[in-house]
Formats: sequence, structure tokens, C-alpha cells
Amino acid sequence: MKQIIHFTSDFEKLKSIIVSQSLKLNYCKEEFYLGDKKISSAAHPMISFSEYEISTINDEKITYGRFGIALSQSWVEKHRIHPVLYIDKNSILANSLADLLKARRKNAKTQLAPHVRLSIMTIKCFTKNAKGFNSYFNRPNFDFRKENEWRYVPTKKQIGGGLISQDRSKYIVKQDYYNKKLEPYSLKFRIKDIEWIFVESNEQLSEIIKLLQIDKQKVKLSNWQTK
Repeated sequence: MKQIIHFTSDFEKLKSIIVSQSLKLNYCKEEFYLGDKKISSAAHPMISFSEYEISTINDEKITYGRFGIALSQSWVEKHRIHPVLYIDKNSILANSLADLLKARRKNAKTQLAPHVRLSIMTIKCFTKNAKGFNSYFNRPNFDFRKENEWRYVPTKKQIGGGLISQDRSKYIVKQDYYNKKLEPYSLKFRIKDIEWIFVESNEQLSEIIKLLQIDKQKVKLSNWQTK
């Protein structure tokens, strides 16, 4: 059975997620290319997940850590978490998205209605080049498709009218400022929404079971490789 999992590289972060029963929302830096031309450089508010088959997950190479929490399908659907659309930078889809992004700019010859401009940006938030530079690993031509990424991207209303797209250069200068604005809007879950928890050691496994008083069958050891 495939599950949607949020990964982290730190046991204390995993415990914080579980104790608070929430996932922290942050702006994430994103770039999008058409061929070798960068057509978008922005930061979007999101929480990332990945989809993996539980029975074979330990045969995978996981990008972002040895700890994770898998949440129920009903919870995923309730919060409209959606798979990322991976687009080859030389494809007709990349060209089409480039046209849409150009049309929504404020200095475009024909001004689009605000709701149309917002819809274009929402599509962009769920789109990623299939291959590109991975800043986390400082690795060029990284194949992002292997991450099987899903995203939670809030609406403007869900973040108090805040921006769902921020200029990347402005965000880099004031990351703490912009992310602090998102602190009240963490994504909540209940203990009963948890399907699985992944930890690195038997000691951590015992600690989580004791902390949550949950069925020990729901806590698993992560034996997968990290990329």
C-alpha cells in the first residue's frame, strides 16, 4: 500500500511534529527553466511529502532523512495535498507554462483578471522541472521525479491573505521575517490520522511508543538509504 509521508532528518524534529500534532509551513525556494533559460525564481509556502510503497520503502533511496510520518488518505484528501507535476525543461508543457507566467506579469500588455493570475501561480506551485540543480545536496542534473513529491500549498485565505509567491531574492534576504508570518498557519493533524512513524533505532522506537501510547505496529525502523 502506498502512503504519503513527510520526512525529516532529525529525531527531535519528528518528536516536535508529533507532540504539536502539526506540520510547519515554510516558504520554499523554487526555480523553473524552459531549456537553459530561467523563467521563474520564487519562493512558495508549502509542506512537502513523498509517496512510497510501505512494503518496499526500505529498498528505496530517500532524499530528506531517516525519520518520517505517514498520514491517512482521508487526511491527505481533506487538505487537498496533491502530487507534483514534473515537466521536462524542453517540453511543450514547459513552453506553455512559460507563456502563462509571462502573461500574468504586471507589465504584460494585456492584464489578466486577478483570479486568473492567482490560478496560474497555483499551477506553478505544484510544478517542478523533472531534472535540475538540487540546492540541498549541491548536485546538478538531479532527477527530482524519484522523490515522488506531493505538496500542501495553502490558499491566500488560509494564510491570512499572505503571498503564495514571493520573489526569491527578496525572500533570501528576509527568510525569517517571511516564515514567521506563516507560524500561525501550521497544518494540523490528529493522532488517529497517523498511519506510520519511521525512526532510526530501537531506542527511538520505544520512546515514540511510550510518548504516544500507540500500537507498536505503527512504528517502524527506517532501513532505507539516503541520497
